[in-house]
Amino acid sequence: MVTPAEAKGILGRYEKLSDQAVLQGKGWEAAEAGLSLRQTKADQRLNGMIGNRSTNPMEIRKTRFTIPRSGGANAPWFLAEFTRKGSKSWTQVIFQKTVQGWRVVASSFTDSTMKVPAIAKDRDGLATALPVDERGTLAISPRQAAQSHVRLIATAGADPRARQTIAPGRFTTETANFVLAERKGLGGQWNVRYQPKLVPEIFALKTSAGGALIWYGYLQGDSFIARSGSTNTASFNDRETAALSHGKTFKKRLKRNSVSSYLAAIPPSRGKARVINEWFSLLSITGS
Repeated sequence: MVTPAEAKGILGRYEKLSDQAVLQGKGWEAAEAGLSLRQTKADQRLNGMIGNRSTNPMEIRKTRFTIPRSGGANAPWFLAEFTRKGSKSWTQVIFQKTVQGWRVVASSFTDSTMKVPAIAKDRDGLATALPVDERGTLAISPRQAAQSHVRLIATAGADPRARQTIAPGRFTTETANFVLAERKGLGGQWNVRYQPKLVPEIFALKTSAGGALIWYGYLQGDSFIARSGSTNTASFNDRETAALSHGKTFKKRLKRNSVSSYLAAIPPSRGKARVINEWFSLLSITGS
């Protein structure tokens, strides 16, 4: 377990290293690991492809730290939150101790419009990391909530258990509706499979109301295969997808790979888990 002073130093090191990585276009391995590193590098690559390069890192201003008394089943970790110069939004980063040292492994972003439950702290100012496979007094265990979200997307909202446990919203039912619309746009002439795969590591903190805040993510490989005799083609028109697909029109098959990470809230006892924030990153679009 780190002290608040140590956590502040770790965040300061991260700010220095991440600012250098932004300016140099490389070097993120010294600051991040795991899912966060994969998304940061994917975003950096895509921004470079569309000519959207960042050369002016914004200074970290306000900071606050949440340190669990123990990391639970995970390696030691803690939560740091901060605002940057010129922004009122908060960034949450989870630092975890790796064999290379402390690295950011998960991130989320919130603002004043999002209702984020307060994290519970004991008399020593420490938080409680919850076992991700235990429900306890929660409406659903942290891993079950993440798995339900994955099933909701994979089935385009058709999974009945997922509908019972995941609240409707921008990153849940609206995403499922997008999946349905994408299928419809192909005229029913393509076989479409959405295959999200949950990343094993999940971080969960107890809230003051007895619920939980959780951070999790999944990798997704979407496959599109034209049926025999199909006359419909598939293409991507927005800047990001057009760049990754190199403007190609696909007639036979295509594969779209992406990675997403989430911050969600699980209520105590009853109710549905609510997804608060999404960080979505495209990895690749290939096919013929």
